[in-house]
Amino acid sequence: MLVRAPNWLGDSVLAAPAVVALRGALPGAHVAVLAREGVADFWRMLPVDEVISFGRVGGWGGVRARWETARVVRAKRFGVALILPNSFDAALVPWLAGVPTRVGWGTDGRWLLINQRIPFPHRLEGQSQARRYVYLVEQWLGYALEQALEVRLAVPGEARAEVAAATVGWPGCVIGLNPGATYGTAKCWLPDRFAEIACRAHARLGARVVIVGGAGDRSRCEWVFSLISQAAGDAGTWCVNLAGTTSVCTLAAWLERCSCLVTNDTGAMHVAAAVGTPVVAIFGPTDWRTTAPLGDGHRLIRASVPCAPCLRRVCEIDHRCMKSVSVEEVWEAVMQVCAQREKASIRLSNPT
Repeated sequence: MLVRAPNWLGDSVLAAPAVVALRGALPGAHVAVLAREGVADFWRMLPVDEVISFGRVGGWGGVRARWETARVVRAKRFGVALILPNSFDAALVPWLAGVPTRVGWGTDGRWLLINQRIPFPHRLEGQSQARRYVYLVEQWLGYALEQALEVRLAVPGEARAEVAAATVGWPGCVIGLNPGATYGTAKCWLPDRFAEIACRAHARLGARVVIVGGAGDRSRCEWVFSLISQAAGDAGTWCVNLAGTTSVCTLAAWLERCSCLVTNDTGAMHVAAAVGTPVVAIFGPTDWRTTAPLGDGHRLIRASVPCAPCLRRVCEIDHRCMKSVSVEEVWEAVMQVCAQREKASIRLSNPT
């Protein structure tokens, strides 16, 4: 069985409970995931049998790449393709590969590409996207699944060893910052406020601070790091900027090392939740109901402004949804999360 995964990291994390449930429901099947190269390593940290990756190429190169990917898929003779994204492009390769049964939402003009069309569950609008993916699997299987809407990643040992070597002598408290966002600047809390959280974490908790982000977030993360350095001359001894330098696996290992991640609504937020690290997530233009991190112990912060969630990439007015979220509000949430984490650690070390 082939599962066509979502293209983005955050969406992949939200789709993971459905794929894990499918794996459990079909113990004798070979379950492979077809995923973009940028998220392929994420799926390798989950209980699937195979990951087939493809590159992100546009224009005629993209056409050739899809034919080549379809050739690889055809050779593996899959009987069923479960197509999780609702785009036309996501259904194209399974169709080109001649997979006999192609299951997915009957949307985006895919009537020729999908031959087992599942009606989109409009009753689930306003709920987590993870529930929609589980619903798709349930509709194909024909029965309900008892699947918790969270997963735990099996972080590779070499990634954990790399982080352990880099953090020798560090204190127990490490605060992560994720100030960027792939979707657009409208999702981003203000850089100077991220910097203030970092300075407080070090001054009041004795914490080390780790800034994370993808290659596209590098400039914004450098901006935050420079603001931290301006406020604290010794920042280089307790703050490190990793933006654009980590693979998905090493990102997961770094986030696992963190006591808390302060973040915008991005892929790293979801990965942190998937390794068991609580997040303080700041929501503005996106819908917190559908893309909240999975699991318990997280703090979601948003301002009640009439224009949110607008789902825009760039704010065309005054960015009030993010400007209305204060440093004090976020810092209070960080303190709550760290206290909760410490209590849990004490319980684990003293089970009696």
